[in-house]
Amino acid sequence: MKQAFSNRNLMVITLTQSLFMLTASLWWPYWSLYIQHLGASVTLLGVIFMSEMLFQLLFQLPGGYLTDRLGRKKVIVLGSICRGVSPVIYLLTGSWEWVVVGMFFTQASNMMIPAIDALIAESVTKENRGLGYGAFRMMTLLPQIFTAFIGGVIMDWIGIIPGVRLTIGLTLAAAWINVFIRWRYLNDTYDPLKVVGTQRHSPIDALKNAGKVPRSIWYLIVVAAFSAFAFRLVNNFMAIYATQELHLTNTQWGMVTMTVMVVSTLLTIPGSIISDRFGRKPGIMASLGLLPAQFFGFTIAGGFTGLLGARFLGGVSEGFGGAVTGIEGGSAWLALVADMVPANQRGMVMGLIGTMAGLLSLPGSTLGGYMYDNMTPETPFYAAACSGLAAFLVFTLFVKEPKTKAD
Repeated sequence: MKQAFSNRNLMVITLTQSLFMLTASLWWPYWSLYIQHLGASVTLLGVIFMSEMLFQLLFQLPGGYLTDRLGRKKVIVLGSICRGVSPVIYLLTGSWEWVVVGMFFTQASNMMIPAIDALIAESVTKENRGLGYGAFRMMTLLPQIFTAFIGGVIMDWIGIIPGVRLTIGLTLAAAWINVFIRWRYLNDTYDPLKVVGTQRHSPIDALKNAGKVPRSIWYLIVVAAFSAFAFRLVNNFMAIYATQELHLTNTQWGMVTMTVMVVSTLLTIPGSIISDRFGRKPGIMASLGLLPAQFFGFTIAGGFTGLLGARFLGGVSEGFGGAVTGIEGGSAWLALVADMVPANQRGMVMGLIGTMAGLLSLPGSTLGGYMYDNMTPETPFYAAACSGLAAFLVFTLFVKEPKTKAD
């Protein structure tokens, strides 16, 4: 940890992200319940979250392109400003329609994800990339250990709608503090002026040249798509399933989420060290292998204890840093991508992986919501287990680590 945080950029980006997560994780576990309280059905929730994913995809390739064209710092600051706009919309409005508008700005902020990933890769030595990503992940997880439980107490105390709005107010303050600190104290790790003009590719060029991407990257895209699809099938309905089907209180769901945070946080640094010492593949295989078990565990949980066990497996999976649960993976996954891609293409390729995996997994939330409402609440969890198993098999059989790590 001392070695990882001897770098100023890594310390600044980690502390600011930790501050944001300290407040956001108070209400994120109850976000689906909040939108449902605003009048949305489970099926409509699926459509809403699919729309959010569409917004996210719109900004991935542009984010990767700008990361390589403008430098890392400018894109991170721009994304941070967008992140500060969405809480304003959430607080000034009170309908699920306006929630969708706020989601647009939230996902616009995610244009900075390729920039953050590239900044971390370039702020540590290539031998310690896993540790760099792991240190960042662990420190951003630490604030979340107790906040989900505290958020559950708040929701049970004053209700879902006032509780979520109260905690969003805290997120608004944290977001704008982050804008200032990142603008003032980050140093760019990449000078775009040193890149030959012919090496700069627009987002359209990236799509046109997708066929020229090495086969290893395409295997990663397929793995990411299966993993993200599994995640999207069920993630936005876990809280609803826990509270409405298994009859947990909001506080109990917060305790389950807190347990996941404890487990994943404790395993993050050891998992990252394993990634650096013994290769990326073992940890990623462990992460992907536990995903199907977690999702299947929901269907046989029966109550608080069983659900806690299922989510415990999810915490171990997250701790090893190899699963893709959105548009990017954990520390081992990001280190593997950075090992495969040179610096002048890193932002674009990371954006390409996020975009392609996102497009392929896009129907997940809508399909999951439809299954939940029109089949059984367990059906999307069965489907997620199958998709997670496919991700594990493709990665195990076809993905190989590079013999030489990119600079």
